[in-house]
Amino acid sequence: MNKRADATKLLKEIYDEKPGYRDVIFILGKAYYYDLKFPDAIRLFQEAWDKDPDNISALLWIIKTQFAAGIRDKAFLENIQTYAKHDPANIELLFINGRILEEAGKTDQAIQSYNQVIMQTLPLALSHKRLAEIYKKANIPQKASFHERKFENLTAKE
Repeated sequence: MNKRADATKLLKEIYDEKPGYRDVIFILGKAYYYDLKFPDAIRLFQEAWDKDPDNISALLWIIKTQFAAGIRDKAFLENIQTYAKHDPANIELLFINGRILEEAGKTDQAIQSYNQVIMQTLPLALSHKRLAEIYKKANIPQKASFHERKFENLTAKE
């Protein structure tokens, strides 16, 4: 039984009855994205963005969908610039930007974009360290060990 297909069908029914319901628009867009129905996903994420320009999550999903669909047009690049004004340190955006710069042969700029991603590794590593401590205290050694290894891998010197 394909639960995502059932969920998508139900969301589509709700959307058809109440097209203004923002959460349904967004979740249905994600369902289409994961079903690789990129034009439908973009249309819904764009609808969510148009209805609420403060909803930068919708804009990020437009960008992610355009990227996955292989769209590299002016609108795609403008969306990246618009999103970067709101959240310039977003790891997904920086990665996509790095890929786009690579595709354009702008290796130096791609390196800068990827370096911005890896500069955010320290907070990630420290989060693993804190989780290891919490799981130790909670006497969950498997999870504590997992997070200790992640911390060590992220902070290891080359």
